[in-house]
Amino acid sequence: MEKKILNKIPTNIITGFLGVGKTTTILHILKHKPADERWLVIVNEFGDVSIDHIPMEGQSQGQEMAVRYVAGGCICCTANLPLQTTLTQSIRQVKPHRILIEPTGIAHPEAIIDLLQGEFLSKVIDLRATICLVNPIQLMNDKYFDDEVYQDQITLADVLIANKADLAGDELLQKFAKWAQALFPPKVMIAAVEKGEIDLDWLDIEPYPHRKSVYMNAHSNQLENVQIVENQEESLQPLPNKPIKREGRALGTFGCGWVFHPDEIFSKNQLLAWIDSLKGFERIKGVFRIGEKNWIFINKTTDEPANECSIAYRKDSRVEIISLKPVTWSLIEKQLLDCRKSDPNQVDIPSFKMPFNLK
Repeated sequence: MEKKILNKIPTNIITGFLGVGKTTTILHILKHKPADERWLVIVNEFGDVSIDHIPMEGQSQGQEMAVRYVAGGCICCTANLPLQTTLTQSIRQVKPHRILIEPTGIAHPEAIIDLLQGEFLSKVIDLRATICLVNPIQLMNDKYFDDEVYQDQITLADVLIANKADLAGDELLQKFAKWAQALFPPKVMIAAVEKGEIDLDWLDIEPYPHRKSVYMNAHSNQLENVQIVENQEESLQPLPNKPIKREGRALGTFGCGWVFHPDEIFSKNQLLAWIDSLKGFERIKGVFRIGEKNWIFINKTTDEPANECSIAYRKDSRVEIISLKPVTWSLIEKQLLDCRKSDPNQVDIPSFKMPFNLK
């Protein structure tokens, strides 16, 4: 018997700066969600080339999960119209038992929280804990604490989680705990996890009332090209040797995405060696065809080694790269094209490339 939706829909915002592991965390949540519930995930992507939703769609189990994505900017800007429209349409179509919202890493959560608690959506949305992920290693870098959006993502969180605890070490985790416990207003919960493996009970924590941002104007006067994406793939049809390129710039962040022709096959070893040679980029995320029927998902943040795994995606190859500094994207594109196999039957051999450093 189908479980009916009663009253309001429990909803969580999963925030955190670029590269802290939001997508990995949501994948863990979806893997362990109740089998008899339909869940809706709203993903906001910085660029026009969508990447983040792809591994989530692989978690779909029949009609039990739906993913909607808003691309081309930040859903906390432009009066939240894209988010409101996407939410209302999706609630009507999916009739979810729970909603997870993943803003882009540069998003300011306050406008999203205000929208969900506003006169219209508060009639159907039950806003539960806002969860913020941080990488403890960021505590060692002043550039993050100079960022007003980063600070307010932490300020507005009910649950503050140190992700990638296995990479941080005991000393840094102790520093995180001491710092987090001194925050005001206090967090409802502070925790440390590995690989986004949070406890699903944390989703139902009641939010701390009346949280307010410190830097409410951090996104003021930022008009971004945000659009609701339903059939965006129809406009992303690249030709062989001519990938589609989409550049973006907002809030001091520079990004570029590429979509390659479905028949183009990449050398896995060359690709991983090249990606690991890149230094100074905030995030590199993509899916690549590496064989006749093989695709891999690659994720790299800051100067950490790239992570890769097989993925069920079977459409094309695509990647998005984000930086806090201007980049010569034409050079990056040439290096990407050099990672393709000239012959689909070519044996994968390691390839060394000179590091590409952002100055």
